[in-house]
Amino acid sequence: MKKNILFTMILIIACIIYIYRSSSQDPMTSTPSDKQSTSSSGAKEVSTYTLSTDETAPIFQDGKYSLSIPSSIGIITYYNQTDARWGSTMYGGNDPISIYGCGPTVLSMLVSSFTEQEITPDTMAAWARDNHYWVSTSGSAHALIPEGAAYYGLSVEPFYDYTEQGMIQALHDESIFVALMGPGHFTSSGHFIIIADYWSGSAVRIVDSNSLENTQIPWQAGLILNELNYSAQSGGPLWKISIR
Repeated sequence: MKKNILFTMILIIACIIYIYRSSSQDPMTSTPSDKQSTSSSGAKEVSTYTLSTDETAPIFQDGKYSLSIPSSIGIITYYNQTDARWGSTMYGGNDPISIYGCGPTVLSMLVSSFTEQEITPDTMAAWARDNHYWVSTSGSAHALIPEGAAYYGLSVEPFYDYTEQGMIQALHDESIFVALMGPGHFTSSGHFIIIADYWSGSAVRIVDSNSLENTQIPWQAGLILNELNYSAQSGGPLWKISIR
């Protein structure tokens, strides 16, 4: 009888010690789900790109984009024309930047990334309107890209070597492109994109002001060449951009 009582008391004491040790352990260092959550979310946020601010910050939050993209001439600050900060601003007083503002958005990325000035798409849209590049319900005159880039101090020239090898070689030679696309994968009418860098094989990296998804994947140079708007004016549809 005494043995049974003693055994019961020992068992109770052992249970009390176990409960005390378990409750005093740090849950942040012992819970696998916590560690896994931190690791997986970090990888998802950073991806293969460099964030413009905190590397743990989301690329898209509250309608705003925060992303920097490597190019053959330096880091591009990414602006999206649908961004909550300017997407609803009226380009020319009538046309929302979210729909018609690819030209000013592309030009503002070039200027903010490769000059001493930081200009957002809404400010660039106002400049384009004041300088007669806005075209009502159509977007921008094609001259906005070569003349605007030159105005802000970038080197720009038409590029007429419409071959994969020519495009990729120019990217290797520290140039990027602005391309005016026709109907196809990027637009049903007309749309400016940036061809930013060589990816691999015959693929290139692009920057699409209307699609983060398009910006995050490689595109075949041949496909882009096939979908260029070859009726473009002002030296288009390809303008080679470099830093003076």
